[in-house]
Amino acid sequence: MRLTQKQSSTSLDDWWAQLWALRISTVTPSSRVKLKFFEFVRDRCAEVGCWRIMDDDLGRLFSDFMDELDD
Repeated sequence: MRLTQKQSSTSLDDWWAQLWALRISTVTPSSRVKLKFFEFVRDRCAEVGCWRIMDDDLGRLFSDFMDELDD
């Protein structure tokens, strides 16, 4: 199933909220960090031409994003 960018954004927003509330159990970082992560994910989706986002993909992308922050 191929998702639209809008559907992907909704899924991404849900995942972001679950990450901080349920998995890490802490407050979310600033909205600026969230927007940077969303942009990071959108860039990766655009690179491969697919907007299908799975939970495992987001976990890997989040790790990649964190690594990129260190650069």
